[in-house]
Amino acid sequence: MRRPTLRIIDAHAHAFPDAIAGKAVAALAAEGDIAAHYDGTIGGLLAAMERGGIARTVVAPVATKPSQVCGVNDWMASLGDPRIVPFGAMHPDFPDPDAEVRRMRSLGIRGIKLHSQHQGFTPTDPRMTPVYAAAAEHGLPVLFHAGSYVARHETEAHPAELAAVIDAHPSLTCIMAHMGGYLEWEAVREHLCGRSVYFDTAYVPRNLPDDEFCALIRDHGVERVLFGTDGPWTDAGAEVAYLRAMGLTGDELAAILHDNAAALLGLDG
Repeated sequence: MRRPTLRIIDAHAHAFPDAIAGKAVAALAAEGDIAAHYDGTIGGLLAAMERGGIARTVVAPVATKPSQVCGVNDWMASLGDPRIVPFGAMHPDFPDPDAEVRRMRSLGIRGIKLHSQHQGFTPTDPRMTPVYAAAAEHGLPVLFHAGSYVARHETEAHPAELAAVIDAHPSLTCIMAHMGGYLEWEAVREHLCGRSVYFDTAYVPRNLPDDEFCALIRDHGVERVLFGTDGPWTDAGAEVAYLRAMGLTGDELAAILHDNAAALLGLDG
């Protein structure tokens, strides 16, 4: 039986409120010496999705100060576009993570994004314990920036530390971005590969040789790999085309491009 055309889900992208998008994208592009493929607004993201054939996209915001958390989450919940899957923000110094994560859940937010380098923590920082506990209690997966970063930072999300989080919080659902650890894929194999944790593909194609990328997908388990673009830092259509040309099977592509994210995040269609 012929499979219907895939409704591709991008499980990792970024956008900002219109008033700050230009400044935020310019600062991040300069910090990492990288180019943006859309302007960082929701409108820009939706246009990029249309061009790239993406049906739904997870928008993953980062609060760089605890005072930003509630406002970011209110903005995410207000978007109201079925093509956008809202994740929420949390910060290690936020005073009541449990109450805010409970509120996120009530607002329809589907997960939480954490970024060690931009938020000044390491994954095993004791300040994060109540955050992880709240996410596990209220059933929200946590999307970690994993591994190194395009710009140098003192706080890194090393695969060994991420593995320690899994050990300490076995009921927490974790998504480790960048196939478990950007530029640290040997450590990913040592500490995370094959464990009950999701990886996403964001910003990995071309940075990891294709044969090693496919081998890591298969060794970890294709059922635990999600397609991600890290937009605006890649072009969605080009990322889909590149993944399709890697030699993965049709069933593997279907799992990565749609099925795994749909099941994890409870998305229909």
